Amino acid sequence: MTRPAPSSDERTPARRKSTLFCFDCDHESPVDGEWEYRTRDRYVEVVCPVCETTITKRPLPDEPRRERATARPSVTWRRAIRTTIQVWRTSVGIGLSSIAALTISHSAGYGQ
Repeated sequence: MTRPAPSSDERTPARRKSTLFCFDCDHESPVDGEWEYRTRDRYVEVVCPVCETTITKRPLPDEPRRERATARPSVTWRRAIRTTIQVWRTSVGIGLSSIAALTISHSAGYGQ
């Protein structure tokens, strides 16, 4: 069995989601395409290869990716527990302030 001829839609390459566009010269290319990446003090610039326009600046990570990816389980648990406690304290604080507001409004005669 032979395969049918491709339609005109199948012959033209589809535009990828990860395409960058230069707003000065209308150059377009995939993110991993022909853009120039220039490392500066605390960030990386993505520069158009045609007109030298800076497309975007991205901050450099504070620590190497390997260190972030291999965080010790104890550090991860400590963060999870700390976040849980902060959320609990906030919800208790909101609850107490709501009770105080109701008590004040009731004692002032607004609830009658």
